[in-house]
Amino acid sequence: MMMTQQIVQLADRYSKHVGIAVSTLSMRLFCDSQKIDNLRAGKDLLTKRFEAAVQFFDENWPVDVEWPSDIPRPSVAEREEAPAA
Repeated sequence: MMMTQQIVQLADRYSKHVGIAVSTLSMRLFCDSQKIDNLRAGKDLLTKRFEAAVQFFDENWPVDVEWPSDIPRPSVAEREEAPAA
């Protein structure tokens, strides 16, 4: 799955669950209400913006919604990489 598709999938799940429009979420993430729709239409995203968006989702993901299994979650990767104490 392309990175831009990951953002779209996370945005769709997140916005539906918390009850906000994708354009509102897009504005919060990117200061651009059309950015997620542009990604859906095939536009591109800079790597730093992608990483910031995934980090936002990771930190704000609702506990009662399963994170998509086909998208790596930063906090899980960090826990797996951390040395055992």
